[in-house]
Amino acid sequence: MFIINLVKGFIIGIAFVIPGVSGGTLAVYLGVYQKLIDSIGNIIKDFKNSFKFLLPIFLGIGISIVLIAKLVEILLNWNSFIVLFFFIGLIAGGVRFIYEKAKVAKFSISILLSGLLAFALLVSIVLLEKSSTGSVITSFDFSFGTYLLIFGLGIITSITMIVPGISGSAVLLVLGYYTAIVSNVVGNITDLQAFSYNIQVLIPFAFGALVGVIVFSKIIGFFLEKYPKQTYFAILGFIVSSILGIFLEIKDHNTAETFSDQTSIFDDILVFIGDNIWTVVGGLIALLAGFIVSKYMTKFEEKNKDNES
Repeated sequence: MFIINLVKGFIIGIAFVIPGVSGGTLAVYLGVYQKLIDSIGNIIKDFKNSFKFLLPIFLGIGISIVLIAKLVEILLNWNSFIVLFFFIGLIAGGVRFIYEKAKVAKFSISILLSGLLAFALLVSIVLLEKSSTGSVITSFDFSFGTYLLIFGLGIITSITMIVPGISGSAVLLVLGYYTAIVSNVVGNITDLQAFSYNIQVLIPFAFGALVGVIVFSKIIGFFLEKYPKQTYFAILGFIVSSILGIFLEIKDHNTAETFSDQTSIFDDILVFIGDNIWTVVGGLIALLAGFIVSKYMTKFEEKNKDNES
């Protein structure tokens, strides 16, 4: 079980460095979301069992972030259309799985509203974010205020970790801090010459994330216990709308060497398609591959539950 949860944590960790992809979504597909919320929320009350479950998950996340961040950066620089289409397929393939988890025999106004409001909220956030013109921060000049800022960014990111469908890396990208934290710190974590700088960013960020996860997991845990159908439909709304969020992150790899400097394909999408027909074909293949992987992941988790019961 330790190795299985370690692998699941590793998969969840990949989402934390890819703009638009939600770690919470992958946690739901892997069947660990509710237990993750419960374990974090009860870490003090039931420390032994919570720690036993959380250790491999967070260890896997940490290993994934360290090992994958640089690879993801390279892949996004290479062709974000193909890479992000794979993750769109990954998310789309699990929608039915989330729907079935809600176990809705009869729809009510509250169930439908929870899904629609969550969908509308995230779409509004995505469109608002895309209309913003914030500057990109590449590094920090440390002061007490800077540490507070990084701590606050950790809290914001932790909330997106807990709520499926909302991507922490995408939020950092929109706020202008993706390059400063993910690309330049997490992506260069093994650079010993920058160790002092990296650790000054990572410690307050990780502490903020920890505080945010503990506090917000209790809130989500309460709703999952008291209103499970409405909560899962809200999660479903977030996840479906997150597909739009990922789609809007796609950039034209021909416009610059790095993903952060590339322009959106939506500046002139018809021209992009006409000039990059093989990229589009590759993206569609990646979409199908992601969908198949997602279906396999959810079926694997269902078989595991059947074997355990």
